[in-house]
Amino acid sequence: MSILRHALWASVLALSSGSVATAQSFDRAMMAFDEGDYQVALEELLPLAQGGDVLALYNVGITYEDGFGDYAEAAKWYRLAAKQGDAAAQTNLGYMYDNGQGVPQDDAQAVRWYRKAAEQGNITAQFNLGVMYRNGEGVPQDLSQALQWYAMAAKQGDPFAQSTLGVMHRNGEGVPQDDVKAYMWYAIGDVNGFEGGDILRASVAQDMSVEDVSLAQLMAHKCLSSGYADCDW
Repeated sequence: MSILRHALWASVLALSSGSVATAQSFDRAMMAFDEGDYQVALEELLPLAQGGDVLALYNVGITYEDGFGDYAEAAKWYRLAAKQGDAAAQTNLGYMYDNGQGVPQDDAQAVRWYRKAAEQGNITAQFNLGVMYRNGEGVPQDLSQALQWYAMAAKQGDPFAQSTLGVMHRNGEGVPQDDVKAYMWYAIGDVNGFEGGDILRASVAQDMSVEDVSLAQLMAHKCLSSGYADCDW
């Protein structure tokens, strides 16, 4: 499996937009989770989840997965939230199908759930769907589709997608080989915290002229300063 990224982590346990009592239950659940008291977190969340609260459904899944390591139970709760349209739950359910955690490994199901979340703008789902298209997992390999999904995530500031676009331009995967664009995306990913981004930039710079490096730096600056509106896709 090439998917390395889970949608959201335990820190996303969030306050509900419902009643004060509901918000207080979420707050207590979050505190208990952060303290490693997963049973108390469940006790706070389960009544809300059983009442259909989508945030509670999702966070019960998080608690079972990241707290207890019970993937089958996590998948059950993610599915309930995913069917209500929750993008984070859809992404995590896709991840579980992708990796065979709590459910049978099934690339097609992974793609199905990633797509539902990606179409709602979930960054991680967009990235993971790009990986599926790039590798031909659950869908026919399609580098053009991969580039589109990576670009959607990159435009939202995702450093993994940005750096992957750099790799694809460097290798000429689905696009003409272009070291200037590769450097640009490596630089953008590096600015956004991609580990090893400086090494990637240095590696491609070895094959570039000083003028091309300057051009790539200018393009990266324009892309970032425009809020990803001017990135010369």
